[in-house]
Amino acid sequence: MSINISVGIIGFSLHEQEKIKWIFGAGLERDRSYHLKDLAVDENIDLLIVKTAAESALKKLESYQQQYGPLPVVTAGREAVEGYEHHIQGVLLLSRVLKILDLVNLAVKDDSKPQLEKQQSVDSDSVNVGGQYDILVVNEDEDNRQLLRDELLKSDIPLNIDFALNDEFAIQKINDKYYDFLFVDAETANFEAIDNSLKANNRSSIVMPTTKSEAVEYSHVVLRILKSFADADNMIISRSDSNDNDKLLTGYDVLIVDDSEMMHKALKIELNKSGISLQVDYVFSGEEALEKLTNKYYDFIFLDVMMPGIDGFETCGQIRKIEKMAKLPIIMLTAKTSPLDEVKGIVAGCTTYLTKPIDSDEFQKMLLRIMRWIKDFKYNQKSL
Repeated sequence: MSINISVGIIGFSLHEQEKIKWIFGAGLERDRSYHLKDLAVDENIDLLIVKTAAESALKKLESYQQQYGPLPVVTAGREAVEGYEHHIQGVLLLSRVLKILDLVNLAVKDDSKPQLEKQQSVDSDSVNVGGQYDILVVNEDEDNRQLLRDELLKSDIPLNIDFALNDEFAIQKINDKYYDFLFVDAETANFEAIDNSLKANNRSSIVMPTTKSEAVEYSHVVLRILKSFADADNMIISRSDSNDNDKLLTGYDVLIVDDSEMMHKALKIELNKSGISLQVDYVFSGEEALEKLTNKYYDFIFLDVMMPGIDGFETCGQIRKIEKMAKLPIIMLTAKTSPLDEVKGIVAGCTTYLTKPIDSDEFQKMLLRIMRWIKDFKYNQKSL
């Protein structure tokens, strides 16, 4: 008799979710049969598969287990994660996935146990779709919440969308869960308390203060950013283990735009640590950067926010107007950590932020993510 096992997943794209469903369906006639369950509804889960390439996946796993208790975990990605016994490496192959899952020791099921119930707040008008990224909307206006919800759910990226009516409920949710993005009403009282709660919980979430007129525009900006991250994180079956893919890239051209020579040297040290073949050019202003870009294409750019002449925000916006650089990764360098500054950078078109002084571990993780995105992007261009 086959044992039915309910599996929850964290950090997977829609493409990967469909692949997992197909794998489970193909392996039904076995001693164990696996069924994909939605973490967003009140269902008992026997084990979890967590995609570790998604930067926030392990933080979301921790939040989930704090709410529901410990569960057996299988990690999935290119490298095993310390502390987890079972790992699915590389692409999602039928034999590989089922072989690893069969090794997991599961607790004996007790059907007499009541179903797990999510802790609900009075603001629980949440919409969960078993997503790859988690978003919190903080707004007391029901029409505005509905507007953001409708726009975000147009995405082909699976999202979990939660709502909070005010700062008190927002802080409660931040304490319980990791969010990738927060849309916070610009007029919310105690806005600073929300920001402090994120810092206290070591959250790297991007906070976007919004008015009703800005909500749709900012939701589209966030979706563009999430799409680029999702593309980089996806384990695409025909490419992840392909040697031909590696042969496409012989090196990268990098432009560093900063008025500080010390910052040029600091970035050079960090880039040299990566072991990646890089050709790096340096300029001291936005004007010089735009002049360079008229004659040369770069794979990615480090761009300082505060510079004499045109600042980083304006420079970024001008770069995005160049057609062939519409998707170019732009990493903005800033000593500022204000949510409003992050919003200005996102609206200008930056890919991500890096704060000064540079933290080496954070830099190397960011660089690896950018490399994956460029590699996939160039592969797609080559395949066209």
